[in-house]
Amino acid sequence: MTKLGLVCLLLLAARSAPAQDRNDSAAAVRSIRTALAAWVDAANREDWKAAARVWAPDLVGWYPGQPDETYEKEMKSAAHPRAGRPHTRYEVNIVEVLVSGRMAVVRDIWRFTTAADTRDSAVSVVRSYEVWKRQKDGQWKIARWISAPEPAAKP
Repeated sequence: MTKLGLVCLLLLAARSAPAQDRNDSAAAVRSIRTALAAWVDAANREDWKAAARVWAPDLVGWYPGQPDETYEKEMKSAAHPRAGRPHTRYEVNIVEVLVSGRMAVVRDIWRFTTAADTRDSAVSVVRSYEVWKRQKDGQWKIARWISAPEPAAKP
């Protein structure tokens, strides 16, 4: 190959890399949004085994005042859901998804509405960050999360 041919090949490769990165990032964002929507659908059906598909094996999650959540705890909970607890409806608003290579960060706002024995329902709003990792099989899963509830609205 001539020097000119080599230079042209290198320039072509350099120009196509950013386009490939954008395509990969867009695909990752779609995959993550789809996975979160599937989690919400499964949780609203109380299908905890299906909901648990979003967790990476190295999962660590944090919520104020509670011990760390792990993959093992989530799998045990999914296999043996607590009977008799009030139904909660889950909603998520994905604020942003930032992707870099095999990792992504999601900022979102969750709304949990739990049926109560009275006319009123309990509503919680929780802000969250998740770190997603692309797994060896190409799926995106949550490896880390941190959440905190918004203060309750004052009457």
